[in-house]
Amino acid sequence: MCGISGYIGQERFSPERMQSALAHRGPNGRGHRAVELSHGVRLHLVHTRLSILDLSSAAAQPMHDPASGGAIAFNGEIFNYRALRRELGGPDAFRSTGDTEVLLRGLASKGTAFFSELDGMFSVLWHDPTRRRLVIARDPIGIKPLYYARTREGGWIFASEVRAILGSGLWEGDIHLPGVLDFLRFGSLQDPETIFAGIQSFPAGHWGEIDLDDPVRLRTQTFWPVEKIMAEPPPPDAEAWHNTVWRETVLEHLESDVSMGVFLSAGIDSTAIVEAIPPEHRARVTAFTLGGELTTTDEAALASATAANLGVRHQSVRLGEAEVRGWVREGLAAMDLPSADGINTYLVSRASRVADLTVVLSGTGADELHGAYGHASTLPKLSRLMRTAGIFGGLLRWGTVRAYRSLRGEIAAERLDLMLAEATVPWRLAQERRRFFTPSQIRVLWPRAEDLIQVWRSPTDAPAAFARLADFNAVSLAELRGYTRDMLLRDSDWATMANHQELRVPFLGRRYVECVLRLSPAMRSPREGVTKPLIAGSISDVNREIVRRPKTGFNLARGQLLLGPFRDDFHAAAATLGRRLGVRLDADAALAGLGRSRSAPEAFRLWALLSLGSYLERHGADAAAVASARPSALAR
Repeated sequence: MCGISGYIGQERFSPERMQSALAHRGPNGRGHRAVELSHGVRLHLVHTRLSILDLSSAAAQPMHDPASGGAIAFNGEIFNYRALRRELGGPDAFRSTGDTEVLLRGLASKGTAFFSELDGMFSVLWHDPTRRRLVIARDPIGIKPLYYARTREGGWIFASEVRAILGSGLWEGDIHLPGVLDFLRFGSLQDPETIFAGIQSFPAGHWGEIDLDDPVRLRTQTFWPVEKIMAEPPPPDAEAWHNTVWRETVLEHLESDVSMGVFLSAGIDSTAIVEAIPPEHRARVTAFTLGGELTTTDEAALASATAANLGVRHQSVRLGEAEVRGWVREGLAAMDLPSADGINTYLVSRASRVADLTVVLSGTGADELHGAYGHASTLPKLSRLMRTAGIFGGLLRWGTVRAYRSLRGEIAAERLDLMLAEATVPWRLAQERRRFFTPSQIRVLWPRAEDLIQVWRSPTDAPAAFARLADFNAVSLAELRGYTRDMLLRDSDWATMANHQELRVPFLGRRYVECVLRLSPAMRSPREGVTKPLIAGSISDVNREIVRRPKTGFNLARGQLLLGPFRDDFHAAAATLGRRLGVRLDADAALAGLGRSRSAPEAFRLWALLSLGSYLERHGADAAAVASARPSALAR
């Protein structure tokens, strides 16, 4: 686990600047490798190390393979590396005991086809001297980030975080206004866009190459054709197969040479992780639960009982109000890209790192993969209804929205209208369900958005195969390649790496995801009051209490923070948004409205604006001049 960076070009490149920008990702070591190419062009690979597997210098990076002459800078973990090492010659053929050398040897032996054999979370920069190319890759789900840009003089720069590209001194640019629109729509940036024009996210589940003799273009292609995999039928005893794959996935995620824990809530997902840990491994795992002031729930008591039932050591920490305020500000400062979310994860990570947990497992992604949210079932039904309505769909939409307007008000009716407008396309409907601000709210807030085009980003590289999926599966894949990747996983990465911690998400292991997506929607859909029946089936009788328990989890009381200790921060963010983007936000009116409504969704949206404003104050280049205008309160 680490930070990586790469550069191809003729400019003066400073590895020290990149290492400093990525130091929080790798406090245990630094490395740099430079390769002279033709016509004065150089290739640089840069690494900062958080030691997890093989703590010795034999696993240091960038790692060079004397046999092939290649080198690699790699961020992540390959969870099936032991099996792959056996295939590549066994332990006696390797100098190190970790996964990096396995990855390097496998690529040298099998080329880019080796990416299809990996079950892990990774971003990779591999110098392949045999074919004189730089190969770039990112794991199928997008657990580990990788960003890239063209430099001022036409070079290429890659990094684990956007802040490293900004700090390289080789890139210059402006705020990406379509990215701002995306942020207002969804509360996060949507791959491949970032908040800066010209800096993009490398696509998940793809590998790419740059010809080192002619480094003009980056060619990419997928190595994870999940739509075709989903079409494969499961084995006859599908539920037993699922349970086996789940236990094997969790076991592989326990590989570590440092302290390990599990973020344990009072929910089914984290409980299922602990349940799947073999009894002989439980003594080396700590279950960790966080509670505190200015939060919405405290799950420590039930989590402690769950851990005791399974014979796992449990540690519970409760934060005071002063700690929460201080750590929230630290979390906002640690964001690599603005996000409405992520602070929850930062607080849990910060507290568990103080408790000396270097590796932690989390239930992230289980809800989206298994379709646990109510809309995972209702959206497909709505989509089928609107398709069945055919030419009468417009009339049905008009009547429904009109009735809803009289019951819930203008903005609620607008949200429903937007969803019905996209209802015949399940993945668009799923994206629309995640909307933060409506178009009318955005027009009031940011008039400049009128000049921008709203972009729909398809969740598939194989539209023909995707079109054959059941609606439930289309929604599930849209969630994995949208909300899960663009918000949950991106936030989990910066929030934990800022604390020198590695987060593992076994529910998003490649083999497990493929297993679940091959199962029928009927097996995965909620039934008999149980939202995730496949996961519930793995819970032992001693912990059955959590199976039907409503989902809670550790959450900040954003409304309390905005109306109390972060009131001044919100005013400062509003001023920054006005100055840099021309946003018309009357902070006093917005907070007064929140004080009246005490609406959690409204607090979430205002928190998104706080995040965006505070981020641009730290990192944002000035956007093109925007005419000043009188600020307005947000429509509700």
